[in-house]
Parts: sequence; C-alpha cells; structure tokens
Amino acid sequence: EITSSGEKTGSELRQLFVPLGFMMLLWISTLTGGQFLLTSTIEEKSNRVMEVLLSAASPMQIMVGKILGQMGVGLLMLGVYGGAGIAALIYFALDQNIDPMNILYFAVYFVIAFFLIACMMSAIGSAVSELREAQTLMTPVMLVLIIPMVLWMPILRNPNSVFAQVCSFVPPVSPFVMVLRIAGSEPVPFWQIPVSMAIGIVSVFVAAWAASKIFRIGVLMYGKPPNLRTLLSWVRAA
Repeated sequence: EITSSGEKTGSELRQLFVPLGFMMLLWISTLTGGQFLLTSTIEEKSNRVMEVLLSAASPMQIMVGKILGQMGVGLLMLGVYGGAGIAALIYFALDQNIDPMNILYFAVYFVIAFFLIACMMSAIGSAVSELREAQTLMTPVMLVLIIPMVLWMPILRNPNSVFAQVCSFVPPVSPFVMVLRIAGSEPVPFWQIPVSMAIGIVSVFVAAWAASKIFRIGVLMYGKPPNLRTLLSWVRAA
C-alpha cells in the first residue's frame, strides 16, 4: 500500500474480509429481525390480538415496543456471531485487524439500520392480513437491503469516492455504506461519521412517525390489501 508516509505491507484480510464481515453481520441481523416483525405483526392482526393491545396502548407504543424487543434478539445474534468471529481472529493472532472503535460505530449503525428496516416491516405487516399479500409491498424494502450487497465492492475499492460519500448520507443505505467504509483500510474523514449518524437518527424518528400512521390505520383494516400509493395516502391523512 502507498500512503502519505510511504509504503507499507498490505493485508487482504484487512482490506476485504473484515469490512465484508461487518456489513454481513449488519445485513443478516436487520433482515432476520425485520422478517420476524413482519410475520408476527401479520399473525397478531389475523388473530385479532392487536385490537386488544390497542385498547391499552397507542400504535406508536406498540410498534416501538415490538421493535425494541426484536432489537434485543438482534443484539444477541450479533454478540454470538461477532464474538465467534473475534475469537477466531484472536486464536489465529489476527486481532490487530479489528479496531475497537469500529465495534462501537457498528453498534450505533446497527440501531439506526434496524429501526429503519423494522419500521418499514412493521408498517407493511400492519397493512396486510396474509404473508403472501405482503410480497408486493416488500419490494422497496428488499431493494434497500440488496443495494449494499450489490455496491459493496465498488465502495470498498474506493471508499472515499464521491459516490461512496453521497451514499453515506442517504438513508436507509447509509448505515451499511458507513460500516463498509469505516472498517476498510482507507481512513474516512472524521466529520462524516457524526454527520451520517445525525442524519440516520433523524431518519429513524421520521420513519417511526410515518410507520405509526400506517400502523394505526392498517392494523384495524381487513379485506383487499393496499398498494404503496395507498400507504402514502395514509401517512398524509392520519
């Protein structure tokens, strides 16, 4: 590698597999947790359990409570898989490839990414009565989850390119992109980390607000499933 201070020996593990490992952990945990929220919300709506819950709590409280509960499961999953990976690196004397600060950043971006995906999944689950009805509405969410998997190599090869920096501030793909860039071998400008976190936190509040509007209407509606345009109209009307 050629740096500002001269040449140094590069590490393929550091450049490729460590960033990919961080992003895969984030991708698997958000996808698994989001799918569970989708199916559990549909089941509770179909069994009319949600109507009982709404008599004791607001739609926002129910939705955020379900997300926080599932986030705990996701954190446990991250602890198991991430701990196993770090233990393997320590066993093979490769632990120098992991920066402890990257783990802290990863935890923050996990919360942001999980909330964004979970809000979308909860909103979709409340709007339909069967799992097969959710397939059409799932398309935007799956596109969000597929984009980081498609673009991870170009971003990793040039983490400070204009394209990578723009993606770092566009939710909901920004947490995945930032995890890739931070874990890579090329330093990320420090100011971009707090700015991307701030944008992500604001987007979480916006997503929770919009999803709660859909949740409030959709969870009590049965019959023909709505389309994406109908969901947007619920957000504006509620």
